[in-house]
Amino acid sequence: MTTTNYLDLDINKLFEEHTIKEIEEIKKKIQLESDRKKIELRTLVGERYRDLILAADTIGKMKITSEEVTSKIANIEDKFKELQKKYLIGFKTEPMEDKLHRREEHILDSVIIQIKILIDIPQYIWMSIETQNLLFATQLYIIAQHINYSLMFEIGSAELFRKYPIVSKQWDIITQFKNIICNECNKILQSLDVSTINAANCLASLVFLNESSFVNLLEKLISTRNHAIETVLKEESHSSVKNKLKLCIKILIQTVHLIYSCFINADNAPGGLVLQFITDIKDQQAYRLLTQLDLNQDLLEEFLPSVSKSHKPFVQDVPTSFPLTVLQGSVKSWLNWVDGFSTREVTKLLNLIVSVKGLYNVREEAVSVNLPENWNSIWEELSLPRISFWMEFFQPIITKRAKCIIMDKWTDALADLKSNMVELLDKVAHEKFEFPEHDLRWFVWKDSPTDIPQKLTKNGGLDNKRSLLMKATGYSPNVMKLCENFDDSLHALFSDLEHYLYETERVTTIKDSLFAASVSLIANSFSDRNEVQEHLQTVSTDMIEDLTRFIKDTCVNGRPEHGQRDINAIVLARFLFALTTLCPNLTKCFTMPSKASGIVANVKWRAVCDGLKEESTRVWSVWADVYKAKISEHKKKYILKEPIDGLRVHWIVSEWEKVAIEEESGEGKRIKSEILVPYQPSIPLQKFLTAVCRDLNRIIPHTLPKRVLQQIIENIITELFNHYLNAAENVDLRQKQAFQVLYDIKYSTLLMVARENKALNELSARACDAVLAKIDPFDYDVFDPFVRINVRKAVQRSLLIYGNLVSHLEQLHSTLGARNEHASSEAGGKSEPPAVLAVCTGAPWFPPLTVTAPARNLPLMSVTMPDKAQRKKVSAKENTKNDSASATIKSGAAAFFGAMGSDWFGSS
Repeated sequence: MTTTNYLDLDINKLFEEHTIKEIEEIKKKIQLESDRKKIELRTLVGERYRDLILAADTIGKMKITSEEVTSKIANIEDKFKELQKKYLIGFKTEPMEDKLHRREEHILDSVIIQIKILIDIPQYIWMSIETQNLLFATQLYIIAQHINYSLMFEIGSAELFRKYPIVSKQWDIITQFKNIICNECNKILQSLDVSTINAANCLASLVFLNESSFVNLLEKLISTRNHAIETVLKEESHSSVKNKLKLCIKILIQTVHLIYSCFINADNAPGGLVLQFITDIKDQQAYRLLTQLDLNQDLLEEFLPSVSKSHKPFVQDVPTSFPLTVLQGSVKSWLNWVDGFSTREVTKLLNLIVSVKGLYNVREEAVSVNLPENWNSIWEELSLPRISFWMEFFQPIITKRAKCIIMDKWTDALADLKSNMVELLDKVAHEKFEFPEHDLRWFVWKDSPTDIPQKLTKNGGLDNKRSLLMKATGYSPNVMKLCENFDDSLHALFSDLEHYLYETERVTTIKDSLFAASVSLIANSFSDRNEVQEHLQTVSTDMIEDLTRFIKDTCVNGRPEHGQRDINAIVLARFLFALTTLCPNLTKCFTMPSKASGIVANVKWRAVCDGLKEESTRVWSVWADVYKAKISEHKKKYILKEPIDGLRVHWIVSEWEKVAIEEESGEGKRIKSEILVPYQPSIPLQKFLTAVCRDLNRIIPHTLPKRVLQQIIENIITELFNHYLNAAENVDLRQKQAFQVLYDIKYSTLLMVARENKALNELSARACDAVLAKIDPFDYDVFDPFVRINVRKAVQRSLLIYGNLVSHLEQLHSTLGARNEHASSEAGGKSEPPAVLAVCTGAPWFPPLTVTAPARNLPLMSVTMPDKAQRKKVSAKENTKNDSASATIKSGAAAFFGAMGSDWFGSS
C-alpha cells in the first residue's frame, strides 16, 4: 500500500482485511509519513519566513523598549515637578495653598495666550505666503513649533491632550505649512520673472525650514532655474520659437545674476543677500516677532512665559563666506548642463523653423536681450571667463539649422529642376512637339516685337533679358523657362539668406547707454557669416556636381532614361551654358555683396563657371558623336550614290574653266592652247557639304564651342578623305575624274583643315598621292598652278555657304586675304551689290545693313565664324591682292550681334 492511499483508508475494511501485525506496520508508516511532513513544513517555513519572524520579534522588543522609555520620561517629568516644588518652598511667604492656587491660575492664563497664538498664526502665515514673504512665514512656523513644544513640556503631553485637545488639532494644521512653504519656495524660484529679493527670501526660508547648507541652497537654485528653462522649451504652448528662445536666454542671464546676488555680493550686502537675511534675524527673540502680529501686547507681556519670550529660535550656524571653489565648480557643471540641454532641446525647437528668415527673426529677438550693468564684474568676481550665452550655446545651433535649411532648399530646388528637365526632355523628343529644340529656326529667324527694346537707354533693361540676345546665343524659350524656374527656386532661399547675412547692423543712438552698448549682443549677430557663406558655396558646388552627374548618367548616356539622346544633348548643353548668365541667384550663391566695390566675384564661382562650360562642351561632344551617323548617311546619299568612276561628263567638264596657255615648241615658236581646269567642287561634294551645313544651321552653329565644331569638322573630313583614299586605291579613274577628285581633296583640305592638324593633313596627303598615281606627271605639272588658284578662289567664294565648316577662319584669311568692300567703295572702287552675294568673287559675308548706324561705328568687315568663343580682333596681314594692313576683322555672327549690342543698342 502506497502512502498516497493513507487518507482514503477505511478503518472497518482495514481490520477486516489485515492482521494485527499488518495494521501495526501501517500505523508506523503513517506515523513516519506524518513526521516527515512536519519536518518539511518546518523547513519550508524556516527558510521562507525567517526574516518575517525575525522582524516580528524585533518589533515586539521595540514595543517593550518604547513603553519603557515613555514611562521613564513621564517619571522624569514628575520628578522635575516635585523638585521644583521642593526647592521653592523656602521662598514662599504666603501659605502654600494660596501660592499653588495662584500658580495654577497663572499657568492657565499662559496656556490660553499660547493657544491663542497657535490659533492666529495660520492666518498670518497665509498672509505672508500671499505676499511672497516666505521667510516671515517660516519664522511664524518655527514660533508655532516652539510654543507647541513649550506647552507639552509645561503641562505634559498626556495632560495637554486630555485637557486642551485644540492644541493638537491646531498643531496638525500648522504642521502642513512646512510642505506648503517648501512648495511655494520652489514655485517662486522656478518662476520666469523672479526678483533677486524674492529668490534670496526663499533660499533663507529653506535654511530655517530644512536646515539646508549653502551648497544645498546653490544646488536648489540651479535645479529650479533649470526646471524653468525646461518648462519654457518643452511645454506645448502657443508661444513662438523666437519668444521661447528669448525667454530661455533671459532665464540664463537671470540665473547668473541670482547666483551672484544671493551668494557673492549684492548692493551693500557682502556675502550675498541670503547671508544678510539670515544674519538679520538669527539673534531675534520670539517675543519681538510676536509683537509684529495683531495681538494684545499687554497680554503677551504679562502672560507669555519667559522661556518663550527670551527664546531665540532662529540661531543658525551660518558660514561667514561661501567657498569660491565650490561656487565655481557648481557654475561650471551648470554651464555643461546648459550646453547639453540646449544642444538637444533647442535643436528640436529650431527644427520647427523651415526658412532662414525665421532664423533671422529668432536671432533678432535673442540679441535684443539686455545684460545687467555689472555683467563683466560678475564674472570677474567669480574668477571665470565671461560667458556669452548667445555665442557659446545658441549661435552654433542657429548656424547649424541655417546650414540644414540651405541644404534642404537647395535639394528641393534641384529636385524641381530635375523634374522640369525630365518633363521638357520628354516633350521635345516627341516628333509633333510645336517648339523643337534640335531645329531652332522657328525661334531664331522669327521677328518679335521684343527683340529690340523700345527705350535704348542705359536703364532700358539687362542684356540677358533681351529677346534678340537670346536668339543670338541660342537660348530657346524652353531653356529660358527652365533657368527661370530654377532661379525662382533659389531666389526664395537667397533673399532670406541675404537678409540673414548682410542686414545692416544696428547702430546705438546717442540716447542709448554707451556702457550698455559695449556689452550688447548685437555686435556678435553676424559672427557666422563666413561659415554660412562657405557652407552655401560648398552645398551649391555639390548640387551643381550632382546636376551634371544626373545629366551624364541619365540623360546623355548610351541609353537615356528620358527623351532622345541627340536632342537631350542639345537642350542640356545650352542649359548648362545658360546657367551662368540666366540664373543670377546662382551667381549670388558664390559672390559676396559689398557696397564699396559692388559684386566681387569669388574664385569658386569662376571655377563653377569653368566647370559648367566644360560640361556643356562635353555634352555637345555627345551630340557630335551621335551626329557621326548622320554624316555617314549624307555620304551614302550624296557621294556614294554616284560611283566615282561613273561621274557624268557634264558634271565635270561644264564646270571646268578654260585657261589659255603658251608653250614654246622645239623650233622656237610659241604655241597657244587652251586647257580645262576644275573650277569648283564636284556636285556630290557640294550636296554633301550643303546637307551638313543645313543640319548645323538648325542648331545655330555659331553657338557651338570651337572644340565641338572642330570635332564635327574632323568627323566630316575623315569620312571624305577615307572615301577618296579608298576610291583612288580601288577604282580605275580616268585622268579628268582624277583631276576632279584631286581638286575636291585640296578644296576640302584648304576649307576645313588647319595647318597645325597634322593627322588630317597627313591623311589628305595620302589621298592626294593615291589620286596623283592616276594622273600623268607632265600634265599635273601643267595643271597644278591653275588648280591651286581655282581652289583658293572656290574656297573664298564658298565661305558664305560653307562658313559653318571653317574653324580656322583667321588662319584662312591670312592665306586667302580679305577684301574690305567699304574701303574700296570709299576709295571710289566699284563694290558688288548685295543682291549677287552668292556669285560675287571674294565676298566673305554680308555687306553692312542698310540702316543708319551711330556715327561712332567703325568700318568693319565681317567674316563667318561658327564659335563666338573665337571672337577676337585680328590684325590683317599685308596682302598685295587684297586690303591694306590696317583692315580690322571681326568674327562671324557673334561679332555681328556683339557689334549691335555695343554700337547700335548701346550699353544698358
